[in-house]
Amino acid sequence: MIIKKSVLVKILILMIIFLANPIFSQENNKPNDSLFYKQKKIFDKLNVLKAWSYTKGSSEILIGVIESGFDFFHPDLKDQLIPGYYAPNLYHNEIYDIIGHGTFVSSIIVANYNNKIGITGLAPDCKVLAASQGMPEHTLLKLRNKFFEENPNADILAFQKEMANHEKELNEWAKRWGEFVPLSIAKSITYLVDQGVKVINISAYLNLDLLESSGISNDIINKLHNAFEYAYKNDVIIVIGAGNNAKEVVNYPGNDNYTIVVGATLLNDERWEEEVDYKGRIIKQGSNYGNRLTVMAPVESLAVCIPHDIRFYSSKDGPTGEINEEFEGMYDILSCGGTSSATAIVTSMVALVRSARIDLNAKTVIEIIKKGCDDLGDEGYDIYTGYGRINFLQTLRLAKDYN
Repeated sequence: MIIKKSVLVKILILMIIFLANPIFSQENNKPNDSLFYKQKKIFDKLNVLKAWSYTKGSSEILIGVIESGFDFFHPDLKDQLIPGYYAPNLYHNEIYDIIGHGTFVSSIIVANYNNKIGITGLAPDCKVLAASQGMPEHTLLKLRNKFFEENPNADILAFQKEMANHEKELNEWAKRWGEFVPLSIAKSITYLVDQGVKVINISAYLNLDLLESSGISNDIINKLHNAFEYAYKNDVIIVIGAGNNAKEVVNYPGNDNYTIVVGATLLNDERWEEEVDYKGRIIKQGSNYGNRLTVMAPVESLAVCIPHDIRFYSSKDGPTGEINEEFEGMYDILSCGGTSSATAIVTSMVALVRSARIDLNAKTVIEIIKKGCDDLGDEGYDIYTGYGRINFLQTLRLAKDYN
């Protein structure tokens, strides 16, 4: 059989397109990290390996992460996590209670890729600039830990009765804590923007109605607003968690042009919500919802880095009191990472889009991310699942083709 030259040329062109298309390049991007098999379900759900054929990130895109603390010497975060800002007049102890959360959030984003140990981040060719918001003395946790140490069989009702004897002390602490959160975050945002970050991850719960009802002054809340506005003027995207109270929340800082509010789903694409028994009391928790919700990300069975040395797990004193945690290794599998983890996943997505298209402004990047989602719940936007669950591959395709 003789094949015409023109047909051969067409076949050759099709083969080139076939081989060049990222959708067929998944195996080339598969990490050699020893715990990647624990991450595979999340990566498959989000089409990450295929999306990496577009980009794994860029050294030009610096990611700001505002957290209570960080383990800068974790082997899987070495050279990926850069020390930066430390909020003044607060504790920055190197103990699990303080550096655990910042460590696992950062690892979701930039844990080392292909170093044959542990896990890999979702945007591994980017780097995180850390802003440690620190922690004031946590009177409530100190009292709780002491109470249950002395009364191991007590239930939550007995604890609440005991706390009534500390009303004045707890009210003073609540005011200090309420002021610390917006102030330290505001200062951290300003610092990170000045250092040239293109996206900021804030996994903290920033419900303005809650802050206002706690008696926080307008002056302090305005400083938070001003910091968000400063990010907007400098084309920086801020990604915040919706919160884990399983309720409707509508008043977050920022606006939809440069702020993404992230909710959490399970791997079956249902919005995360559950009831847990805490010392005899049933507590409802889950992903918050409302008309400020932007997108969702899966947080079930997440492999993350945690503080890597036994010295971080024991302390005679600190802002939360004495701690004696059991050290079981420098990685953990979170049964549910909540909206903190969902925020880190979406921050990674933002970083990849900005890496692929550094020319696009914040508003355009956010619109592309919305359009790249897989729709969940009611058709189109809804207050329970936003624009849907993010999809790395679809979003990066849209970003690359945008003009």
